[in-house]
Order: sequence, then C-alpha cells, then structure tokens
Amino acid sequence: MRKMKIENGKLKKAILGRSLSVVEGAAKNLFMALAAFFLAIGLSSCADADGLHNQEAATVTFVFTNFPIADGSYAIPGDYSSPTWDNTVELVTIKNGEGTSSAVTCTATSTEFSLTKKDSWLRPWSKTDGGSINGAGREGADYYRNFLAEGIPLGSEVTITIDGSTETATVTVE
Repeated sequence: MRKMKIENGKLKKAILGRSLSVVEGAAKNLFMALAAFFLAIGLSSCADADGLHNQEAATVTFVFTNFPIADGSYAIPGDYSSPTWDNTVELVTIKNGEGTSSAVTCTATSTEFSLTKKDSWLRPWSKTDGGSINGAGREGADYYRNFLAEGIPLGSEVTITIDGSTETATVTVE
C-alpha cells in the first residue's frame, strides 16, 4: 500500500510537472506574440488621425489680404479638414481686411475651402451672399462661394494667399 502511495505521488508530480511546462510554454508563446504585435505597431507611422500610413501632408497657413469683410473671427471650412467642411472652429481673425490663420494639415495637392463666420454658411465677402467679390472654387453650385488652391507641395510648409482686391479673388500657393 505504501508503495502504491509513493507511485501515485510520483505520478502526480510527473503530471503536474508536464502541465506546468505546457502552461509555461503557452505563456511564453503568448508573450512573444504580444511583443511582436506591439513592435509592429511601434514601427508603423501614421500622418493623421484617419490612419493613413506614411501619408505625406503639407502644413498650410491661409493669408487673407484686401478682404472686403467686417473685422472679426472667421472659420475656414474646406475639404482639407477632418471632418471636412467644419465651420465650427475659428481659424482666422480679420482686421482691416487682413488676417493669417493658424496652421492646418492638408494631405492633398489641391483643396477647396471658404471663409465663413463660425457656425454659419454665409460668406459675407461673396457677391452671392451680398458681398463685393467672387470666389473661384471647383465647378459646381458653390463655384463663386468657395476658393480652390492647387499645386500644394506635400511634405512642406505652405502659404495659401487669398487676395480680395479684384472682382474674383486670386488664390496663390507658395
């Protein structure tokens, strides 16, 4: 009987030892898989919050000059932003027809945008909305209410100047 107890004890130790080594092996494999996963995430790069990997972007500043509108703070909604056409953020203050925006990120070589009061779609500068100049946007219904900037070099700092001194505003990308 005593010999049987000893044999049962050896058997239990052998089974437990193998069970522990299986569990330890699984834990090591899980650890290695997690380490590889986090390493892969750490080595990848994203240019923006949308997860576009290795996407080049330009840092854009809008400069409004000779602009026929009242002094105040304005939004610059456009297709450069995310979410697009966001008119809820004041990006530029115009004083005496002049204003320079805070910098924004643009991931395309062309962008259409406008100038509005915050939370409004009225463009006080536009002839369509009672102003004295036209924009020159993309072909479509809002052609005269928007501006189009083309030739934006990605991976650089860019100034887009919108000059309102002529009947149709002039947009320059530098």
